Amino acid sequence: MTKKRIVITGSSRGIGLEMAKILIGQGHIVYGAVRNPEGASDLQAAGPAGILKLDIGDEESINNFCEELAGTTDSLDILVNNAGITSNDLGADRRQCNPWQIDPGTVLEETRINALGPMMITRGLIELLEAGENPVVLNTSSQLGSMVVGALMPFDVAYNVSKAAVNMITVMSASTNKNIAFVALHPGWVKTDMGTEAAELEVPEAAGAIIDSLMSLTIEDSGRFIRWDGTDHPW
Repeated sequence: MTKKRIVITGSSRGIGLEMAKILIGQGHIVYGAVRNPEGASDLQAAGPAGILKLDIGDEESINNFCEELAGTTDSLDILVNNAGITSNDLGADRRQCNPWQIDPGTVLEETRINALGPMMITRGLIELLEAGENPVVLNTSSQLGSMVVGALMPFDVAYNVSKAAVNMITVMSASTNKNIAFVALHPGWVKTDMGTEAAELEVPEAAGAIIDSLMSLTIEDSGRFIRWDGTDHPW
């Protein structure tokens, strides 16, 4: 097995943490990006190559993270843009997040963090990725970023819009850079803090399936929107 150099953002908990654990166990070189490295005890216990500070909502933090990583490795094979927030994290009442009630500032802020944050991280790491072997950028989206599914679940316009923006950034990245595979991912409805205990998938189940799908991606897959199991998700 070829060891991959992998960055996972938001890797201190949930799917990101579980993916890091599995990939480290498989022998890959994993760098975890978290807001609070000192508090990432579960990630530290897994034995990553490094734990770097990153706040995807702060441009200075993104720049510092990219510079720090460039001083640690000369190439990167996989970037998993996993970190993100919900409207709850911004103090919004999820019962009042429809297009008629939501604060426009919430929509803008959530999109800035969930969509522009990963875009800027990818931009900052582009040279490392282009130096990697069959490089892949996996952008965590959601079924709610789909026009087909989002129309049936119009409860949180800010979250839906932010993930639709992730999808657009993914396909535009794929169309303008032919050296890297850019893929958007619906990770499934998972029992995380975001997904709640009502969700369908356990964290290890989802993370394992995502990794299986991730490791099979090639440049031919660039521009796809996939489910956790590697099947195509409707736009």
